[in-house]
Amino acid sequence: HSSQYGIDFLYRHIHSQHHRLVVPYAIGALYNHTLEGLLLDTLGGALSFLVSGMTTRTAVIFFCFAVIKTVDDHSGLWLPGNIFHLFFQNNTAYHDVHHQLQGLKYNYSQPFFSIWDRLLGTHMPYHLVKLPEGGFEARLKKD
Repeated sequence: HSSQYGIDFLYRHIHSQHHRLVVPYAIGALYNHTLEGLLLDTLGGALSFLVSGMTTRTAVIFFCFAVIKTVDDHSGLWLPGNIFHLFFQNNTAYHDVHHQLQGLKYNYSQPFFSIWDRLLGTHMPYHLVKLPEGGFEARLKKD
């Protein structure tokens, strides 16, 4: 995912389609350019399955879990007791920052390991603000 941002051509012509969604919603997680879906999702998934040596059953469980996590990350919903928010630092709010215009070059790590953003200098801290009309909004922390 983040490698597409290092090469302007790939971002401009392929991954930018996904970022037309400034405010992400659940099914928007799968709103990708055809080449991105084929190369990263399909071939990348097949390659990781073959290299890892997972059984077919394990692979089905893992990939279903990854898709559900990705959809949750794009849902824009901060629900109490959400298991993904309890176990992963890169959750719905974390990924919302990535889809904001100021956060476009930050918080790439999706769907699992936010450590890569910290190691590569692409982590953008945020805080949740409770909105008067209900719900929460992820806002960038000011230095």
